[in-house]
Amino acid sequence: MPNALQTELTRKPTPEPVEDTARWPEWAEEARLDDELTAKAYEATPPSCRAALKTGLALAHMHFGQSQGCLREERRDGHLGFWRHRASFPAPWAVLAFTPEYAAAARLTAACAPALLANVPLVGAVCVGGTPHGAALVSLELSGVEDIFCLDKAGLCALLEESQPGPGRLVLLHKGELDSVAHTARVLGLPCYEERRTPALILPEPEAFDLDILSFAQGDALEQALEPARPALPSAIYLRPEAARGHCRAHRHGPFRYTGSLALSPGCEGFWLHEDLTPDFFTVSRQAFGPL
Repeated sequence: MPNALQTELTRKPTPEPVEDTARWPEWAEEARLDDELTAKAYEATPPSCRAALKTGLALAHMHFGQSQGCLREERRDGHLGFWRHRASFPAPWAVLAFTPEYAAAARLTAACAPALLANVPLVGAVCVGGTPHGAALVSLELSGVEDIFCLDKAGLCALLEESQPGPGRLVLLHKGELDSVAHTARVLGLPCYEERRTPALILPEPEAFDLDILSFAQGDALEQALEPARPALPSAIYLRPEAARGHCRAHRHGPFRYTGSLALSPGCEGFWLHEDLTPDFFTVSRQAFGPL
C-alpha cells in the first residue's frame, strides 16, 4: 500500500527550448559599452580591492548556496485528499540598472550575485545617463556580467518592454533618479527591487578595517560612517570578530542595540547583502492544487 503522503522532487533535465531563449532587442547592441573601458578600470584598481570583491562573491556563494535550477515537485496527501504541483525555474533575464555616480562596488556585486546564483540565463547591466564609474565596471567584470549597456531612461524602459521572453527581473540602484523606470516596471508587471538610499553604516573601530577597500566597496557611505554621530537604524555595523559573533546572540539586551543590522568583521569589506534580495527574487514559482 503506498504512503498516504507521497512527495516526488525531480529536476528538469533539459535546457530551455531554443525559441524561448532570452535575448536583448537587436538595437541594444548599439548601446553596448566598449570592453576596453572595463579592462582599463580593472587594471587601474588595486589588487587588494579586486581581491576583496572576490572574497565577497565567495561569501555570497556560501550564504545563498547554488540554485537547484528547474525543479518540479508533486505532493499527494491521501489522508486529506488533495494534490499539489509546484514548479520553479530561473527568471528568463534580469537587468541591474544604476546611475553613473554609483560607485559602491560591493553593493553592486551584492545585486549581481543572487541573479547569477539563481542561474538566470541572461543578466545585463545598464548605466542610465552616462558611463559607469570605474568601481562599478570592476564589480561587473568580477561578477561575470558581460552585457553592459549605456542608455537613457527611455532606452532602459524600451529594453525592459522589448526583452523576451518575459517577465524578467529588475534591480534599481539609485536615489530617486530612476523612479520613472520603477513606475514603468509596475505598469509592465515586472518585479522590481530598489536600493533608493545610501545605507547607513557604523564603524566604531576604523583602525580594525582597511579603509581604502571600504571606500572602494561602499563609495560615499564610508564618509558618513566615519562621522561621530551614529545612525539609529544602521544597515550594517563593522565589528571585530568577537563582537560580530556577539551581535548574533539570542537574547535581545546588551551593548549592541542594532539587532536587525548586518554585522561584518575585518576581511569582509568587499561583502554586502541587500535586504530581501535573494536568489528567490530571481526565481519564478508556480503552484497548482486539486482534489485526489
